[in-house]
Amino acid sequence: MVLRSLRSPVARRPHVLTIAPATVDPALRLAVEADLARRRWPAADSPADTDVVLVLGVPGPRLADVVRAVWATVPAPRVLTGVTTTGAVRSVLDDAVAGLRGRSHAGNASLRASSGRESTSSGAVAGADDVDVLASGARSDALLAPEPQMADLAFYDRDGLALDALHVALGPVLPHWPPGLVVHATLAGDLITDARAEVLDVPARVGPGSRGRSPLGPDRTRLDVLTRVLGLLGADHLAARARQLRDRDPVPGELTTFGRRLRRHRPLRWAVRGVPLVGGVVEERTLEQRVANLAGALGGSLPPPVRPTAEKAVQALIGLELGTARLVLAALDPDTTLGAGPVTPFAPAEVAHHHH
Repeated sequence: MVLRSLRSPVARRPHVLTIAPATVDPALRLAVEADLARRRWPAADSPADTDVVLVLGVPGPRLADVVRAVWATVPAPRVLTGVTTTGAVRSVLDDAVAGLRGRSHAGNASLRASSGRESTSSGAVAGADDVDVLASGARSDALLAPEPQMADLAFYDRDGLALDALHVALGPVLPHWPPGLVVHATLAGDLITDARAEVLDVPARVGPGSRGRSPLGPDRTRLDVLTRVLGLLGADHLAARARQLRDRDPVPGELTTFGRRLRRHRPLRWAVRGVPLVGGVVEERTLEQRVANLAGALGGSLPPPVRPTAEKAVQALIGLELGTARLVLAALDPDTTLGAGPVTPFAPAEVAHHHH
């Protein structure tokens, strides 16, 4: 495996990590994804694999905390930038790659000048204070990183021996993840035993409200969901095809043909088989039915799929292992613009020991 520091960003396509608030304009998100696909710039899997951190829209204060926490772990050369309008996407990405090349050349010159001496940290190329201004006008040095939660004691068995449970916060910067969503989960191994939803910078919903409807329209919403599900499954060719159909006006019959292809795709059916959708969050009872309905309705006249609230979608993850839970969350496509209530911190129950 080649170390990231040995790869030249000038000679390759930069890896881009996008961070979006829950209130981001869907048209902006789709425009960014379409331009990245046109340039064939791959999405970064983690901050360590990132060259460009791209913030969509205007982040709120809590998401800004996340931006700085992520930025602090991105190795140099690196670029932090933002975009707020669809018309500026192309120029922002052009400027980002130009800045990345400039930082790379500066780093090479710095290394040549320091020959015979031990090299200092990569902050000489792009340190914590050497960042681009976000589209919101805030600088990354004005942001604070959140404190991580560690393992705690979940419950006690008959012998009085404490079993460990890990309390983790999943999101909001994960590939194919709902924007702005944080899942506070309790893990026993890789099994989710408890989960609570939080949407950053969006207040809690008042009243029962209504189930979310995507502004993208029926077919584009289904293709958007299928792009995420297929991407998580590693079906890159099918995900790319779904994204292409989502980002342009397909000719008559293309959507129906693609939907039929997905429904007949045996590896896809096998990958989502046997996963329940508990809690009645959507009309389908299993993940296989959800994916089949999304594919089968392409090109038809059915209304867009129902999008549950973040709280209901996260409750459906309890009892699932992490990989399956991410698939379910992508297929449910919760409407994070509705927000989620406050999350109380986890606390282990006080249990008295009785020795005989």
